[in-house]
Amino acid sequence: MRVFIFFLFMCCYCFSANASQEEKCISVATYGAIPDDGKDDTEALRRAVEYCRKHVGVTLKIPSGVYCLRDSRAIQLEEDVLSGKMGNDPEKTIFTPYYPYVRGLDFSGSDSLVVDAQGAVLLCEGWMEPISLNDCHNVTIKGLTIDYKRKPLSQGIIQQVKEESFTVKFDDRREITENIPITRMTIWDDECDGFYGSAFYFPERKLLGNNLVEFKAQIPARLQGAKLAALHSFHFRPAILIQNSKQITLDGVTIHSQPGMGIVGFDSSDIFLYHLSVTPAPGYQFSTNTDATHFACCRGVIRFDGCFFHGQGDDATNVHGYYHSIKELKDGYATLKLEAPTFTHAQVTDVPQVGDKMELVRISTLVPEGEYEVLDVKHAGKSVEVRVRLNGDIPSNIHDYYLFNVSKLPRLEFVRNVVWGQMARGVLVKTRGVLIEGNVFRGCSGSAIHVGAESYWKEGTFSKDVTIVGNVILNCGSSGGTFGASGIAVGIDAPDTELTKLHENMIIRDNTIITNQNNECGIAVYNARNVELSNNRIEGCQKEIVFHSVEGVTMK
Repeated sequence: MRVFIFFLFMCCYCFSANASQEEKCISVATYGAIPDDGKDDTEALRRAVEYCRKHVGVTLKIPSGVYCLRDSRAIQLEEDVLSGKMGNDPEKTIFTPYYPYVRGLDFSGSDSLVVDAQGAVLLCEGWMEPISLNDCHNVTIKGLTIDYKRKPLSQGIIQQVKEESFTVKFDDRREITENIPITRMTIWDDECDGFYGSAFYFPERKLLGNNLVEFKAQIPARLQGAKLAALHSFHFRPAILIQNSKQITLDGVTIHSQPGMGIVGFDSSDIFLYHLSVTPAPGYQFSTNTDATHFACCRGVIRFDGCFFHGQGDDATNVHGYYHSIKELKDGYATLKLEAPTFTHAQVTDVPQVGDKMELVRISTLVPEGEYEVLDVKHAGKSVEVRVRLNGDIPSNIHDYYLFNVSKLPRLEFVRNVVWGQMARGVLVKTRGVLIEGNVFRGCSGSAIHVGAESYWKEGTFSKDVTIVGNVILNCGSSGGTFGASGIAVGIDAPDTELTKLHENMIIRDNTIITNQNNECGIAVYNARNVELSNNRIEGCQKEIVFHSVEGVTMK
C-alpha cells in the first residue's frame, strides 16, 4: 500500500513538474500567431508578450517566418507625416519629450526572459517602437529581424547630373509628392564604397512626372547612376528601446529599417550586443534613418562583439552622458534642465539617483571644477526639469556651469565589428574606460572613430583610459572628417579649447588607415594628455598625425 501511494505521489509530482516546465516555454503559435499566412498577428503576439511580463523565467518561442505587426494609430501617424501634416521636419513634432507613440511589443517589466526568434521577422505597418524593454532584468532576444512593410525612406537612382541640379528616378514603392517631407538625402558613392561626403537637407524639388524628381544641388557628374535615399524623418522612436533595464542581451538581432534609430539604450546597465546586424533590407542600399545604436546615461558595460553596420543615416554607435544646465538655486536644491537640441533620445528626463557623483563643468572649456554627491532628488511626472540637493555649494554664477553625472558612464567595448558605409562617424565615444579593437571601418562619411565631448549637443564627457588598437580603416572621412581626420579624431567641441587638455591615458596602436579622400590627416589628437601612438600605418592623407593642445605624447 505504501509503495502504491509513493508511486501515485511521484506520478502527480512529475505531471505537475512537466506542466510547470511547459508553462516556462511558450510559443506565439499557441496564441494564434502563424507566420507567413498574411494575417495580422499583432493581437496574438501581444497576448504572448503579456504572459511573459507576468511570469518570471519564460522562454518565448517565435517560429521562423514573417509576422505582421500592425497598429492603426501607428499607421495614422505615418500617414499624417507623409501627407505633410507634421510639416517639412516631422521631428519637431514627433520627437519631443513624452510625445505619445505606439509600442509594438511591450516587454516592460519582464524578468529572466529569453525570446527565441531565430528566423522570425516582425514586418511593421505604421511608425512605432517595435520592441520596448523598459524596467526589464536579464532579458535575451535571439535572432529576431525587424523591418517595415513601407520603408520610412524612398530610394531612387540619379538619372542625370546638371551644373546646378540633378534628377532622380524613385522606385514605384512610394509616390514622391509636393507635400511629402524630405528631410535629408544621402548618396551611395562607389568611389569610397560608402556615403558621399555631402548630404542634402530639405532639398528644393521639382516633380517631372512618373516619380522623376529634379533637385537643386551640385554634385559630381560621376554620381550619375548612383543610388540615393530620401528620408521622410530624422529621429523618431527606435526599433528597440532599452530603458531602466539591466542585463540585456541581443544575439543575432537584425534591423533593416526604422524611422529613427535602430537601438536606443537609456539609463540602463550591462548591455551586450552579439552579432547585431543593422543593414538594409534586400533591394535597398540604406537602413535606419539615423544612428544604428545610441546609448546615453548608462552604467556597467556596453559590449559590441561581431556586429555589422551598413547604410544607416548616422553613427554606428554614440555612447555618452548629458551636460545639464543649472536653471536655479533655491531652498538648497539646484534645478537642472537638459537643453540638448533633441532632448534625450528616449524623450524622457535624465533623472540622477541618490548617491550619484556630479561634476561641475565650466561651459566655455568643459573643464570640471568640482564634484558633488547627490543627496536628494525631486522629479514630478513628465517635467523636463529635475531638482537635486548636493553635498556642497554651487557657485552663484550658475550660467557659467553645467552639471554632469559621472556615475552614468559605462565602459565601452567595441570589438570585431564591421562598419561599412554610413553617414557621420563609425564610433563616437564620450565615456571612460574604452576598448576599440579589431574592427573594420569602411566608407564612413566622417572620421571612423571620434573621441570627443560635444557641447552643442550637450553630450559628454571627456574620455579616460581609451585603447584603440588593431583596427582597419578604409576610405573614411569623405566629408572631411573631424579635425580633418580620416581615421581617428580625439578632441573637444567647446567655445574655448585653446588650452584645454582633458582626454587622458590613451593608447592608439597598430591601426591601418588608408584613404583615397586626401584627408588632412589620418589621426588628429587634440585636447589630450598622456597619449601613446605606435605602429600605426597611414596612407593617402596629407599628414599622418596632427596635434593641438596636448602634453605627454609618446610616439613609437
